[in-house]
Amino acid sequence: MAGAAVLGRLKPLTWQLCDVAEVVEETLHASNEATLPIEVISARPEWVEIVAPCVIEMADRLQSFIMQLEMSLPEDVRESVAQAFRELLLNAIEWGGKLDPNRTVRISCIRARRMLLYRILDPGDGFNIENLTHAAIANSPDDPIAHALVREEKGLRPGGLGLVMTRALVYELIYNEARNEVVFIKYLD
Repeated sequence: MAGAAVLGRLKPLTWQLCDVAEVVEETLHASNEATLPIEVISARPEWVEIVAPCVIEMADRLQSFIMQLEMSLPEDVRESVAQAFRELLLNAIEWGGKLDPNRTVRISCIRARRMLLYRILDPGDGFNIENLTHAAIANSPDDPIAHALVREEKGLRPGGLGLVMTRALVYELIYNEARNEVVFIKYLD
């Protein structure tokens, strides 16, 4: 997939040997990360628990998997759960796992009759929400885009809306004391 992105940027007549080598290297690297193993801890319909490496490509695989788990739910519920899950998983992989394929995240998906509970544990030290000046969650109501300026100053990519968005998609968003483990709950009634 990464190789295709690189190919899309290149004009066929201007390809050089280094361009082809870059495409091959990126494609091999992406396919290696996409095929890293996922360890299944529990595979019961009401309790799925897995351990996965901290690579971005894993988020796509796991989000697709989660969407398949919740097929009996209305599409809007499945999409909101999948979006919240992906956002929290990406945070765990990027910030907690430092994008290191040797580190792992532990994910539990628990389904009861009237609720879904997802738990994500990352290998990081956690965070202090007051120190997240680069995230919209730390903005004061008077200045809803303050984080965008902080992100620009720090050289971070645009964004920082994930936790605010996630809070709007689920009913409960609960962190442990260190904030390296999060639970979100979506009620079904």
